[in-house]
Amino acid sequence: MPSSLDELAGPDHGVVMLPVDLAWSGRRSFDLADPDQRYLCYMTVLTAGVTREHYTRWLNADLLRAQWSRLRLPRPLRRLWQDHFPELRTSVARPA
Repeated sequence: MPSSLDELAGPDHGVVMLPVDLAWSGRRSFDLADPDQRYLCYMTVLTAGVTREHYTRWLNADLLRAQWSRLRLPRPLRRLWQDHFPELRTSVARPA
């Protein structure tokens, strides 16, 4: 887990090709300009990520804040991230 959301320096546009250790059972390529694909990409990284590098390389702080309230995460995972980053509790979905 990164110590700050600002460490999330992943891409904010373009097509992302996630590594097999994150996207091991299905789609690996996501166009971040497409809201549905961006959602799937972030759900994949957040639910399958296990290393700090997974998060810092593939998540973008601004995109995460913008869509945090839309993400349908398991409650324990949402709680973990919100406890670590209290600013996510007040993130309101914005068009991205």
